Amino acid sequence: MSLTDGDVAALARAAVDRIDPTLEVSIDPADALDPYRFGSPAWTVSAGGASSYLTAGMTPDEATAKLLADLGRAAP
Repeated sequence: MSLTDGDVAALARAAVDRIDPTLEVSIDPADALDPYRFGSPAWTVSAGGASSYLTAGMTPDEATAKLLADLGRAAP
């Protein structure tokens, strides 16, 4: 299963809500001009000054674990 834009948005919001629900979440495609041009899509998720890089090839569990680890640095 490949992650989609919608999957990343849902996983990012859920992870950030576990860290600090007041944080804003920003999601940017790795290639802002054409995110699907060079193979598998990828995204940079940012919240509270921290960021996490996800690829479509990750499972939802892998992406969630990475988001929590990377974005957990944003917690006060």
